[in-house]
Amino acid sequence: MEQVDEAYFWGSLEFRLCREFAGLPERRYQYFWCDGFAPRDYILDGPSPRITGGCWICNGPAQAEWDFALLLPGPVGSRAEIDWAALHLAENVTRWMSFDEGRRYIEIEPAVAVPDLR
Repeated sequence: MEQVDEAYFWGSLEFRLCREFAGLPERRYQYFWCDGFAPRDYILDGPSPRITGGCWICNGPAQAEWDFALLLPGPVGSRAEIDWAALHLAENVTRWMSFDEGRRYIEIEPAVAVPDLR
């Protein structure tokens, strides 16, 4: 695998999210895809460390900006200390993503991924 730095992580997550949508059991969500992430706020300490921002979620040709949160497994001292490789999602895991279409919100939590047994 390539070196996972922050830039690589966000690009990789965009395509990984597309594949996760494609594998959802609800057929209508299989047409959702992601066209990029724009991280804005790095909340690295406290009880719920996370990175939030916007992402572009598409349904076929229709595109909308959604809010997202990437939940970190624990506090980190600085942005430079984030272990991007540890957040990188393998192809054989699932249940790391939840979303609310009505609110246009998606939450990604790599730490809760489980093996995909399909």
